[in-house]
Parts: sequence; structure tokens; C-alpha cells
Amino acid sequence: MPDYIHFLDSDDWLERGCIEECVRVVQDNPGVEIVWHSYKCFYEEDRKTINIDLPICKEGHLYSGKEIFKKLSSPSFSWVAMGIIKVDLIKQYHLRFAYQIESEDALFGMQLFALAQKIALLNNALYVYRIRPNSISHHTLKDKNSKNQAKFPTYLQDVVDSFQTDYDVRHYSFAYSHCIICIEMDKFLQKHSKRFDNEMKKILVKMIEHRAIFAFGGCGFLSDPRNCKEMCKKITQYSRLARLGSKIAFYFPKLYRLVKKLKSL
Repeated sequence: MPDYIHFLDSDDWLERGCIEECVRVVQDNPGVEIVWHSYKCFYEEDRKTINIDLPICKEGHLYSGKEIFKKLSSPSFSWVAMGIIKVDLIKQYHLRFAYQIESEDALFGMQLFALAQKIALLNNALYVYRIRPNSISHHTLKDKNSKNQAKFPTYLQDVVDSFQTDYDVRHYSFAYSHCIICIEMDKFLQKHSKRFDNEMKKILVKMIEHRAIFAFGGCGFLSDPRNCKEMCKKITQYSRLARLGSKIAFYFPKLYRLVKKLKSL
């Protein structure tokens, strides 16, 4: 049996028997590159657990990444700890996680599934994703006016020093990360252009456009310690869905700052 790997964040966990179940699927489906199982979200604050179903319910069939993408309800896709991956697939295409960004599972997952041709499904919630209040990957910091109190990673110190509230640190970091995701996905699309047919290219463009909404959101901050505006110049072709305010901040920064100042009076 070839080597497979299952990723897992340090604050999440796998259900007992997860690896055994994945190995069974591999044995039943020779040549499978990915075994994708469903997962649960555990909300630590209220101790609530919600099962997240797969977009396709048919087991015993091998899907290509394009077939999976076509079944998604939205262009938002991320994948990293919901199953096992054939190590040779990662080595063949030199897939790596982007360093020190948020949503690195989105970048990795889009690239991985775009290249995979044999994906098996396992309709069993074997991974538990723990959602902790105000964590670096939690999107709902509620108080926009709270002063810096959260403990952010040291690699975000330049961002922390540039803003007065946890909310701004969190959301600027999120925007910066999506600048990286869009730029790297654009490079990926160009690199593998001959491998993808027109349908797959259109799917990937829509995925990048969705992530670009958040990338261009970084242009709306008056402080820009990581040069989101400069990075967005590399992905203007994906700005179709960006919010109007973000576009004004990008194309007409002086006008945007004036309007923002007038609103604060």
C-alpha cells in the first residue's frame, strides 16, 4: 500500500477509528489519491456540535477534482484535515502550505483537488474542528472598538503595531492572507494551464474571484503594513466581485480617505 498522510491542527482531533476507516476505503479503491470524509464543528463557547455533510453523498465511486468542484454550492472551498492524501500526489506537484497566512487550507485544498483525479468519499464525520472564541482563525471578533488584548502570533507583530483594535488586526491579516492566496492561485493556474480544460479554468477563476473579495478588502484600511494595495495590482483581473468600497479604496485612495474622514465627523 502506498504512503498516505492525514493532517490535523493541534487543537482539533480525529474520532477513534478514523485512520482505519480511511485505509479500508483505500483498500477497496486501488489507486485512490484522496479519501475525503465529513467532519464536525465543535463550538467550544456553547459546547455545541454540528455535523458538516459532504457535497456528494455517493460512496464507492472515484471523482475527479473537477467533478467535486462542480457539485459545490459556492466557490468557497478549503480542505486539509478531512481525510488522507496520497503522499506521491503531494510530491509529484510539489504542493506546500503557504507560510504564516490564514486560510492556508483554502490555497492548499484548491490546488490539491484541482490536480487530483481519483477522490473517494466517506460519509462519516471522523474529524472534529474545534472553534474557539477570538482565535486567529475565528471570523467573528465582535467588538470593533476593543483595544488590542488578543494574543496574536509573533509573526503578526508588525500588523498589531499598526492598528489600535483586535478587530482591525484580525481583518487586515485576513485580507493580506487572501492577497497571497489569489496571487499563488493565479501562478498555479498559469503553471498548469495546459493541464486544465476550459471548464476547469473557469471554475478556478471563480474561486479566485471569491477570494479576491477579501483581498481587495485590505485596500480599505488607512494603514497598510504589508502592502495589500501593491499586491492587489497583481490580481486586478479577479476584482469583478470586489465590493464597491474596496474598489474605490484601490483605484481612488484619496477620494476614499476623504469620504471616510467625512463619515467620521
